[in-house]
Amino acid sequence: MMKYFTTTIILLLGLTLAASAQMRVGYMDPQVVLDNLPEKEAIERQLNRFLDSREAEFEEKAIELQNMLARFQQEAPNLSEEETRRRQQELQVRDRELEEFQMRVQRELEQRQAELLGPILQEMNIVIESLAAERNLDYVLNEATSEGEMFLLFISDDGKENLNLTDQVIARMLQ
Repeated sequence: MMKYFTTTIILLLGLTLAASAQMRVGYMDPQVVLDNLPEKEAIERQLNRFLDSREAEFEEKAIELQNMLARFQQEAPNLSEEETRRRQQELQVRDRELEEFQMRVQRELEQRQAELLGPILQEMNIVIESLAAERNLDYVLNEATSEGEMFLLFISDDGKENLNLTDQVIARMLQ
């Protein structure tokens, strides 16, 4: 029992000491890093070309649907109830297909973006880990959320000078 009590005290003391040790934290803005890399322009061009090709296809399908709807509205007074239902169903199917096409293009765009940015983000993580190790940092925080909102609510001037790793990450990635 005494051994258990002693072990517990030692563990609690160790946890208390670890918790009271000063944590070193750095931060950076990955978007600023990406914006400063020459590869970003090439990636944007590739993604824009992909979107342009899909946009033309989308517009073609949308115009076809609009024409079908216009014909239906023009001919509706002369159609039988059964033919009206059939054409309405056909319009609904085409509308659903158009929505599915749009969602598929969005997924493909996200996949292409992930494929193109993946190697850059991996390199960025390696650089961040290297800088964190060199500066003995326990954590490196993202300066902003994925929606662009600031994550760090306050940082002292000294902290801005000494803890912001963004410029160092850019410099190393451009080497």
